[in-house]
Amino acid sequence: MAEEIIVNDGGAPARIIPFIADETIAAGDYVNMIGTGEVQPAQASGNVGLGVALTAATSGNIVNVVTGKGVVLKTYCSGTIAAGGRLLVGTALMYLETAATAQTLPQAVATYVDSASTTGGAPALKKVVFG
Repeated sequence: MAEEIIVNDGGAPARIIPFIADETIAAGDYVNMIGTGEVQPAQASGNVGLGVALTAATSGNIVNVVTGKGVVLKTYCSGTIAAGGRLLVGTALMYLETAATAQTLPQAVATYVDSASTTGGAPALKKVVFG
């Protein structure tokens, strides 16, 4: 069984919107729109995306994306992250990482709310709240 991506929308103004994938996207990838109007995993450090892929998709197929503020979702995170840490697309590309400096905090897109801090290692689906 696939892992659930939506943890709790908490009545937040979240929406699930279908987009066309530009490349292979995994459920839980933080995605952004490119010039063709298609979406791909966010790949630039500091990038602000549309939301989190609810479903997996291959290039040219529909991917459902959860977007909104205040929604708790599981998305791929990497690096060392403390509970309550602000997150942005980091240098590991396609994964949310700690926005560790005053210069990167304005680029933060989410807050890490998983029950356990990460200590590096492979990217994994972790709970974050967007907004």
